[in-house]
Amino acid sequence: MYSPPPDPDTERRMRAHHARAAKSLDVQVEPGGEFWGWAGRTLGAPACTADGTPAWLRLVSAPAEKASGKLWDGALAAQHAFGDLNGHRPALLAVHDAVEDGTAYRAELSVRVEEPVLSDDPILQHDLQAPGSWWADLAGVPEKVAAVGTDRVAV
Repeated sequence: MYSPPPDPDTERRMRAHHARAAKSLDVQVEPGGEFWGWAGRTLGAPACTADGTPAWLRLVSAPAEKASGKLWDGALAAQHAFGDLNGHRPALLAVHDAVEDGTAYRAELSVRVEEPVLSDDPILQHDLQAPGSWWADLAGVPEKVAAVGTDRVAV
């Protein structure tokens, strides 16, 4: 994915808020597995819940006045609309919000996907090498998604 932000203060701030979110959500982050999003705006890592359930803790940050809308609320809106789509999307377990010094932080704790990554880039650079069973397992999911009412518009 992406590398840590070039600004050491942003990197330190994001790591500190990620650790605070883990404590607030009562999860233990597993060492050595952090992944950064574009420009250090997001930081995710594998974690375990207090009962040992594998999870994923993702932290997103934005200026407080811009902490809204589909990019900010997407995971929560999808959980309310779809649940886990019968195991076809990771369920959102909890959300923790914080604001400090004009920056908003949202931590999203989700069920961890144990399947291998199909692409380590947001833009597919090569054909997927998914087995036929993968596609067959997805049959019916588009119909379930289409049946849910939403005010979101895809362009």
